[in-house]
Amino acid sequence: MADWRQEAARAVEAELEHVRQSGEWTELGRYRRTGDGEYAVDVRGRRVDPIDDVRLAGPEGPRHGPAVPARAQLRGGVLWLAVPGPLPPDCDRVWVRQVRAHESLQRLAHELRGLGHAPLADQLAAGELDRARDAYRACFRPGLRLVWGGPGTGKTTLIDSAAADLARAGKRVLVVTAADEAPIDPGHDAERLVIQEHLAELTAVEQQLAELDAALTGYDHAAFLAVCRRIENRERSASLEAEFAEARRRHEEASEELAAAQAELRAAREAWHDSTHQRARLTEARELSVQLATVSDAVSVLSDRLENRRRFYRGRRADRRALRDADADWARLEELIADCRAQAHPLTDDDAIAIEEGLTAAHDRLDAAAREETEAYTRLELVRGRIAQLRSVGVASDQDHRFHAECLRLDLPGVHAKREELRGRSPGRAARRGQLEERLWWLGERAHGRRYETGFSGRVVRASAARRFVAEQPFDVVLVDDAGSARLSDVLLAVAQARETAVLFGDLRRPGPRVRPQAIRNLPEVRRWTLTTPFAHCGIRTPEDAEAHPGCAVLTRQHRYGASVRALANSAGYDVLEGSGRIDTEVVLLDTRGSSPDYGAIVRFLTAAERESTAVVAPNRLQADAWLAAVRDRLSVAVGTARTLPGTDFDTVLVDLTGDDWAERVRSFGVAVTRVRRRLYLLGDLDAIKSAPIGTPLGSVNALRLQGSVAVRRLDEVVIPAPRRPQPAIDRHITVTKESASHDTMSG
Repeated sequence: MADWRQEAARAVEAELEHVRQSGEWTELGRYRRTGDGEYAVDVRGRRVDPIDDVRLAGPEGPRHGPAVPARAQLRGGVLWLAVPGPLPPDCDRVWVRQVRAHESLQRLAHELRGLGHAPLADQLAAGELDRARDAYRACFRPGLRLVWGGPGTGKTTLIDSAAADLARAGKRVLVVTAADEAPIDPGHDAERLVIQEHLAELTAVEQQLAELDAALTGYDHAAFLAVCRRIENRERSASLEAEFAEARRRHEEASEELAAAQAELRAAREAWHDSTHQRARLTEARELSVQLATVSDAVSVLSDRLENRRRFYRGRRADRRALRDADADWARLEELIADCRAQAHPLTDDDAIAIEEGLTAAHDRLDAAAREETEAYTRLELVRGRIAQLRSVGVASDQDHRFHAECLRLDLPGVHAKREELRGRSPGRAARRGQLEERLWWLGERAHGRRYETGFSGRVVRASAARRFVAEQPFDVVLVDDAGSARLSDVLLAVAQARETAVLFGDLRRPGPRVRPQAIRNLPEVRRWTLTTPFAHCGIRTPEDAEAHPGCAVLTRQHRYGASVRALANSAGYDVLEGSGRIDTEVVLLDTRGSSPDYGAIVRFLTAAERESTAVVAPNRLQADAWLAAVRDRLSVAVGTARTLPGTDFDTVLVDLTGDDWAERVRSFGVAVTRVRRRLYLLGDLDAIKSAPIGTPLGSVNALRLQGSVAVRRLDEVVIPAPRRPQPAIDRHITVTKESASHDTMSG
């Protein structure tokens, strides 16, 4: 079988050609808060690849904004989350990094082609098993063995116990399971919590700013201020008009006072000029009098000289001419003196002082009047300027008053002030946010890397088959759970990592592996290495084959359910299952009486008991989707088909026997009924069950009913439908209007 590696790789590559590639991160949707303070996202009914990492981020993904690592565990089709520390408000979606089908198959094909020395894998590919007697001891003995066990026989418990004992014995163990529900824990990081707090604060501010921006949509603060100014202008316009009239009146009075002061000054100046002229004439007369006295003295001297000598003497003629000239000057001076005295009025000192004081008072009055006129004119021009400014800005209209009142009613100016205050308090917010987001991303990546390293480096390493995990160093023991429904190629890769021992546990009655598309199912390598399970490859297809095969240990005693469920399971092919005798599982047939059941009412009935796990098993995908629609608000209820139902066992299980024939799904029926621990409900029509052929699942139910092992209860007796609320008149009117409009549109 040296070529089995290449054939198995070609089978994987045939499927790989039809698997599309996808991005690194997948959005599972918005989370919802639960009453226990946890977060949850509902993925029931969806195919979810194994999850490696979980981040809470915004709608654009973990690389565009804050991405907070979260503790997560997938239970019953619901991803339950716990977030240590505060959560930024914009991290409202769950993003997961998954083991992608394309990358996983590509890795599987690559590892199969590159397998070196793997004697246990070669032995499995050849279908050769070592002798097995006891399932537990098979885990400690070198070689390759199979262990078959029906549902409830404790296969998983035995694997966990054996792995722990092997680890204590110094062995390194790989445990491979079909389900990947191991919890994801990013660990506690004090720095990450501080960053989350800062991001939460920044995001809260940003959201508050966004809310304020939304509230201010269409609001123009500059226009509001302009309206306020126009309203103030309107209120001040009346007072300014009155003030302008008063200023104009005062200016007119000041102008009149200034004109009077100017006239008084002119009169005072004229009086002062007249008095000055008179004083000048008197002064001139006094000066002429002095000159006259001088001339008089000269006349006297000349007259005496001419009279006393009375004889001729030298110079007499000159003296006579001088005397004549002096007499002429005398006469002229006297005439001038008379004229000056005639033009000058006699002024007393009091009159002169009065004229001086009057002139000073006229000057003072003019100065005061000029100041008053200047102040009045300045005030007048100031008021005139304010009026001009009012006219340039405008005054408020009725529309302005309505706009102003609406803004105040909505407190838009206050909202605007609050927004500006928030903007001023957080400068550099975008840069700081970017730094924190990048640091948070790096811390998340570091936590993811550490978790991956520690998760696959211990004595006991657990991995799902879909991960196609390959360690750098081989394991001493490889234990594979659910090998009864696993692909042979996946199991071969896991067994190839075992140095000493490989034990494959499984239920061969479970539905086998599938492959898409259907076109490649007929390829020989696909049929042999992909669609075949390890049990079928080794020739074990029935419980009888398992009991007869020397390399297969058998577990037949189950501890999960009672005799009635065991009888149903044996009718589906588990002929060898035995009971412990300590469990009594109630089996109830809910008779629908041929009517369509109310799924919502049934779900409420099933979940009446608190803290019990509940599951609904539908016969096909279509009915499973209908049940999912009814349980969306109840995250504790798992829903699916026998192949897709998550989890292993539940306290309460309801198997839907309506709308489909389980005769073609015998294995699925056996898996469905064996998921129960305490209470099994079978939903079906009693008449259809009575008429079911012997040997079919419904015939087995009827046989147990005839034996009294199944209680029959009418569905309408145990399930109370939700009351219908009357449709409000307005709603009916809207509905009728819409229908009429639709009819009119179609008619048109």
